[in-house]
Amino acid sequence: MQETPPSGSSTPQPLIVPSRSDPLLSAMTEPVGGPLGRRTAPGVVKPGFFTVERVLVLVTAAAALLAVVLKGHCRTSGWATPDQYSTVCYSVFPNAFLDGQLEKLVPFFSQGSPFDGPVLAGWVAGAAAWLTSAAGGGPVRQLAFFDVNAALIALLWILTVVVAARTAGRRSWDAAIIAASPVLILTAYVSWDFWAVAPVALALYFFARGRAVASGAALGVAAMAAPYPVVILLALLFLGIRAGALTKMLELLAAALVSWLLVLAPVMLFNPPAFADHVKQMMAAEPTESSIYGGYNLVAQRLGLDEMHVGTVNALSAVLLVVLVLGIMALAFYAPHPPRVGQLLFVAVAGYVVLSKDTEPWHAMWLVPLAALALPKWRPVLLWQAAVVAHFIALMLFRSKGLGNLGNQHAIDMPYFLLAAMISMLATCALAAMVVRDIYAPEHDVVARGGQDPQGGVLDPAPARAPHA
Repeated sequence: MQETPPSGSSTPQPLIVPSRSDPLLSAMTEPVGGPLGRRTAPGVVKPGFFTVERVLVLVTAAAALLAVVLKGHCRTSGWATPDQYSTVCYSVFPNAFLDGQLEKLVPFFSQGSPFDGPVLAGWVAGAAAWLTSAAGGGPVRQLAFFDVNAALIALLWILTVVVAARTAGRRSWDAAIIAASPVLILTAYVSWDFWAVAPVALALYFFARGRAVASGAALGVAAMAAPYPVVILLALLFLGIRAGALTKMLELLAAALVSWLLVLAPVMLFNPPAFADHVKQMMAAEPTESSIYGGYNLVAQRLGLDEMHVGTVNALSAVLLVVLVLGIMALAFYAPHPPRVGQLLFVAVAGYVVLSKDTEPWHAMWLVPLAALALPKWRPVLLWQAAVVAHFIALMLFRSKGLGNLGNQHAIDMPYFLLAAMISMLATCALAAMVVRDIYAPEHDVVARGGQDPQGGVLDPAPARAPHA
């Protein structure tokens, strides 16, 4: 598989090599001979078998296997509480298999199904349960259910990396940020969120190729796996308005709505109340411990203060999300230079992760591919991921204390968890602030030095202009 030349170019273009330009990678490559030589021309000279994409696939496969190894305790001993938390091998999959009664009920299709994940996750869970029916029952089938879901996510991980490499244009090596991500290694198999991450990556690839309808369709499917693609749709709409490409943005929105309805249609046909019940459960759910609202409630509970009720949390989070959308709109319309697609999407999704009442540390996987496009600088991205990893481990140890009543040797108390959650949140905000700085000062943006936005394909035909022009 050879690298795809940039759109509009009939001759190979040299690739950007991060080991030459990124200070951290330059230092890290010293033990193996240092950065790639100046006289080499990757992307122009044929590399033989080891093309960029094939190397990235191999790195991703190794990371996916390492992620399975990290779940080793639970795979051999089962997903029992508190062990699954104290050993940091927790996963939604095996727990949902039991709690959702997937041995006999199909999510969203069977009456009375207690499955509480999104619709697309329900589709995947139902299919995985059917595939493992020959495994019998009990722990053996629970393990088989986890393995099937992990295998599917490993394929999605590889797809995401390859698509991101092609979306990045001449900076295809930046997809290594996704391939070797510590956050993904630790959390890829925790939830079904990768079923949103991969379609979003596809949507950006189609967007970069000028295919608005295909991009919208992919985002519509992604929105059935996680809510954050809605924020992405709004950010793209704002960029389209500034670029004078409103018609294409309306095509994108229409395609997203149609694909969203197509995923939902079978559920509405066979079990109409299921989706309404799912929405009611989302509204009635308490804020997670990792959210700013859940964190406040933990402190209020410890100090004997009044906690925020669910209604208050829903109202406050809705107001803050509206403020976020207005801020993204202002950034898209009034920044001196039009933000790159990857930049605005990263800021939008980062804001959503910080302000949502349902945020979890593994939601950082939504941001990893966007970070590779928005801020492909290894040092700040790795520091941010280190904070997220610490947050995830702290949450597991905090839950092992609360749910398993463990001693401090295998658990941590609330203040330490909140400290880790706060550091992770601040790290996310700091990374978003760096992206905003690059928007206002493009000389800091390593991608902008290459000229045209590699992801701006749908917006390219129309000249950028101010929204009031």
